[in-house]
Amino acid sequence: MQVPRLPVDEGVEIIGLGLYAEDLGALLVADLHLGYEEALSEQGVFLPPIQLAEIKENLKAMVKEVSAGRLILLGDVKHEFGDVTRLEWRETLELLEFLTRDLGLKVEVVRGNHDNYLIPILKRMGIPLHDPYLLESGWLLYHGHKPLPIEAYTGRVSKIALGHEHPAILLRDELGAKVKLKALLAGEHAGKKVYVLPALSPLMPGTEVNVERDLLTPLLRETGLDSFKVYAVDMEAGIYDFGELRFLKLAASPSLF
Repeated sequence: MQVPRLPVDEGVEIIGLGLYAEDLGALLVADLHLGYEEALSEQGVFLPPIQLAEIKENLKAMVKEVSAGRLILLGDVKHEFGDVTRLEWRETLELLEFLTRDLGLKVEVVRGNHDNYLIPILKRMGIPLHDPYLLESGWLLYHGHKPLPIEAYTGRVSKIALGHEHPAILLRDELGAKVKLKALLAGEHAGKKVYVLPALSPLMPGTEVNVERDLLTPLLRETGLDSFKVYAVDMEAGIYDFGELRFLKLAASPSLF
C-alpha cells in the first residue's frame, strides 16, 4: 500500500490517517473504536467484525512509511463506555500483540472517554497508559473530551495533538451529489500549534466540520475552527489541502447551488 503523506509544519507530517511527530519519534493515531460492530448489533445493525483487519493493514503501512518505532494511541482504543465486551477484549489484545510483537513497536495509550476498563488489558501487555495526557518534548497529547489542562498554557508546550472530534468534510457538486472525507485539522490556540486527528476506525466516517453544528471538544468550542486548515485524507486517493475552514463553509452553503 502506498501511504499518502504531507508535511504540515517543521518536524510534523501527515502520514495517512495519522500524524508523525519528529520530536517524539512517534506516529500518532486516534479513535480506533475496536468492537464497534458488537455495539451496532445491539442496535439491530449486523456487520461481521471487519474493521480490525483494515486497522492493522493501515497501521502497518503507516508505520513502515516513516520507519516509526513508537506508536501513540490518542484515546478511544475501544468503543463501549462501560465494561469491555468480548469482541473488544479479543480485538484489543490481538491488535496490541500485532503492534508490539509483529511490528516491534513501543506502544503507548492516552486515555479517552471510551477507554473505561482498558487498564487490565494494557497491564497484561505492559503498555503505558497516560491519563489524562502525555507531556513530552514540547508536545501535549490528550484525547480531547476534557478541557485543555492548565499545563498546555505554559512554556513547556508548543504543540497539541488530540482526537475525539472525528473531523470530516462534506463536499457536494451542483447536482447535489455528496461525498464525505475524513480530515486532519491544523490551527492555533493560545500561541500553540493544534492538530486534530481523524478517526482511524473505518466505521467512523466522521462528523462534518464545514457544516454548522455543535462541536464535541471543549478546546475547539473555545477557540473555534474557522481559521484551522483542513487536510482531507483518503488512504487511497491521497491528501488534499483545502485551506482554511471558513472558505469550505462558504462552499458548503446551500445558497451557492
